[in-house]
Amino acid sequence: MKPFQTIAQSIGLAALLAFGAAAQAADVALTPNEMAFKDGRAVLDDNSEFTTKTIRVTIEPNKKLEPHGPKEGYFFVTVISGTLELGFGKTYDEAKLKTLPPGSIFTHPAGQLHFAKTGKDPVVLQITVIKPKGSADKSEH
Repeated sequence: MKPFQTIAQSIGLAALLAFGAAAQAADVALTPNEMAFKDGRAVLDDNSEFTTKTIRVTIEPNKKLEPHGPKEGYFFVTVISGTLELGFGKTYDEAKLKTLPPGSIFTHPAGQLHFAKTGKDPVVLQITVIKPKGSADKSEH
């Protein structure tokens, strides 16, 4: 291997390691009791370097949610507890509802609307929002 190639590879590796260290400032591990909820929501991770945010939302029992969705980016949702009835479209339609028990997931791109309802128990969702760099910090949930 040529000396210049070895130096260039070493510099590249050092730059990659430095970027990785800068991108993840600290690891996070929280128990449910350590999550700081305010108005039924807890921000679990908010990394402006990658324009991501993970939140946990509690939806009250017997709640009907009219069509809504992200204006930009997309999100991944996990049903933590309770059962969510979910449908996609611009109009609330009971016939389109799908039952999502705990452990279920759904993804959702920008411009698409969804609607939902809860049953007799509250529903806890964990939502990871991914938006383009420089997006305004507006929550859809």
